[in-house]
Amino acid sequence: MALKVSIRRAARLSALFVFGCTFAGFASAAAPERTLLATPARALTDFELTNHAGKTTRLSSFKGAPMLVFFGFGHCPTVCPAALQELRQLESKHTAELGNARIVVISVDGERDTPQAMAEWLKPISKNFIGLTGSPAKVRDIAREFSAAFYKSPGATPSEYLVEHNAQIFLVDSQGKLHATFFKAPVPTMARIVQSVRFGNAGDQVIK
Repeated sequence: MALKVSIRRAARLSALFVFGCTFAGFASAAAPERTLLATPARALTDFELTNHAGKTTRLSSFKGAPMLVFFGFGHCPTVCPAALQELRQLESKHTAELGNARIVVISVDGERDTPQAMAEWLKPISKNFIGLTGSPAKVRDIAREFSAAFYKSPGATPSEYLVEHNAQIFLVDSQGKLHATFFKAPVPTMARIVQSVRFGNAGDQVIK
């Protein structure tokens, strides 16, 4: 049984890795480094989750400002700390480029990431980050629209599980449309693309 579980997990991890590499690889030669630009930007279905203050929040409530969206979870040992550090650098070193852009973290572990847990997780990183959480089923539907993948990986005990997920950071424009996907892109590259989206163009003249 243990061998079968290991084989299944290896296969899923392999698929997740291929998905990430393939997704990043679709960017054209003219596109910025490790970035997939949506041409045209793709409309996202409005959704409703609970923020880290315990209030109901909809995607549409962010209209008027771009969003950087990351799917992660509080017990994540490696992927999330690295991605959140990148977002923290983006916030602290590129304020001019970001302008009114919001940084939103959506939990893929709604079973453990309560609003209070999200607040405690994100506060030491940045008081400005917005945490959203909800049932895993609801978040899976939302993640599918972003082409974000995640799945639960059993641990030594039922409460020690992990959630395997991608490292992508997504840029949603001020109209609620998916504009770009970053796959471990350099922080300055992300900053320039956010700036280009704020000014409502494809970003070629700004990005380069």
